[in-house]
Amino acid sequence: MISRTWTRFRGSLDYYAAMYAVFVVGILIPVVMIVLALTGLPGPVTALLGILCAAVLFVLFAPTVPAEWREVVRSKPIVVRVLWSVAILLVVAVLARLTQFILDADNVDASLSADDDFLVKKTHLSGYISGAMMAEHEPGSLYDRHRYESPQADSVLPSVAPQDRDAYLYPPPFLLLPRLLLLFSHDFATLRALWYSLYVAIVLVAMFAIARWIGGRQGAVLAALTPVVWISLPTLATLQIGNIHVLVLYVGAVGAMVLFQLRRNIFGGAALALAIVAKVSPAILLVYLLVQRRWRPAVWTAAFCGLYSAATLAIFGWEPWRIFLSDGTWQRLASGEFHQFVLVERANQLVNYSPFGLPYKAEIIGWDIGDPTGPARLITNVYTLLLLILVAVTAVRIHRRVAAGAQGPRLRAEQLAIWLAVLTLGSFRAPFGPWVYIAVGAVWMLAVYAGLMRGGARTVALLTVAWLVVAVYNENVYFTLVGQTVIYVACFVVAWRASAGTEPDPAPRTDEPQAERVGAA
Repeated sequence: MISRTWTRFRGSLDYYAAMYAVFVVGILIPVVMIVLALTGLPGPVTALLGILCAAVLFVLFAPTVPAEWREVVRSKPIVVRVLWSVAILLVVAVLARLTQFILDADNVDASLSADDDFLVKKTHLSGYISGAMMAEHEPGSLYDRHRYESPQADSVLPSVAPQDRDAYLYPPPFLLLPRLLLLFSHDFATLRALWYSLYVAIVLVAMFAIARWIGGRQGAVLAALTPVVWISLPTLATLQIGNIHVLVLYVGAVGAMVLFQLRRNIFGGAALALAIVAKVSPAILLVYLLVQRRWRPAVWTAAFCGLYSAATLAIFGWEPWRIFLSDGTWQRLASGEFHQFVLVERANQLVNYSPFGLPYKAEIIGWDIGDPTGPARLITNVYTLLLLILVAVTAVRIHRRVAAGAQGPRLRAEQLAIWLAVLTLGSFRAPFGPWVYIAVGAVWMLAVYAGLMRGGARTVALLTVAWLVVAVYNENVYFTLVGQTVIYVACFVVAWRASAGTEPDPAPRTDEPQAERVGAA
């Protein structure tokens, strides 16, 4: 067995397979090291086991890299291949360094930016864990953000120092996930390291699995651009602060749609329902399914939403639901009233790429808006209407093409681009939609569309500029306005074009007489 594995490894190894393996091993081995460190093993033993795992994983993974994935990189100019290699090495180096900060929150020099208080102090997991414990001990204070900030919070909730405690701002069924994590430990530092490890491993495996599902050249391009998705600032920042968005909404909801395509409706329903009860906005995909008359996926999703809700009631009781429903918490969350304490700060107004935040940015520029909440709600309602129209049109177009016999990697990539565009736009429907983690969907979507585009150098340049604007951030109001406009336009345009079909125009027939072709021209 070992001899056969080694022979297979040697026979399939080339530079490109090796670089893919470096990317995977370089990301997963720090995760393995974290898990080993949590077991209490001595440092030298942890290091030795980490090296052994790295060698084994490299030998096992390199031969599994599809030939198309290698060829799509090999066929590019030398400059592209060098940049691709540099991106892989950068991701590995940054995440190896970030691992030190995850294991020790006092080691701020290992953070993505030691001078950025938001990145150093912010940890969304603290809100998830604190919410689950608050629901058990003081359910009446579940949505009282002041209780999380009070000096007495540590008497009920685990200490998260030196980082800041976040408040719980999610529907009651989402409490099930942090409650599951609490089965492993009540020490926040341990849970933070475990959460990061699970997050990184699941997202990496899921992204490559989805690229394999697409297949063909489109899947190969997406796989090759996965390191580029990871090196973007939104992805790295999301990994550090641990927000659930990318894991549950993008990977979870997109994975659910893939499972539906594979007729794994039960598993797909479970995944999409989890995304809905966590973030609500993925419910936009239910509209997509219903327009296509795909009843079974929709029914299974609704059934699991009910199951998660019932489990929440059984574990935490009625009080979290009473506060969320009867006291109008859900209305304040949806209207933006609950987020007013966030939106009054300039830094939050800038990072908020939601259409709800546009009047606040207009005030920063110097426009006299008065009370921005009225215009903000009107803009959001118009935005929602346009989004629903986009979902309905794209769903109908794809359904008709599938009914007409369309299939293959290109169609699957087009569907993935639509799902990511819709989920990204739906995420910005919330009153507070930070660039930090929502932009990951747009970055991933642009990587998908790169395998579909028809144009030449001009299209590549346009796509590159769009990626740069989306993947970086600057605390300048005009930059943020341009950035969110690029995301909106890119998502709408990509979804619209992908639904109509991106098949290249057929080349002219070479068997026609030259004079006839010239005359036709």
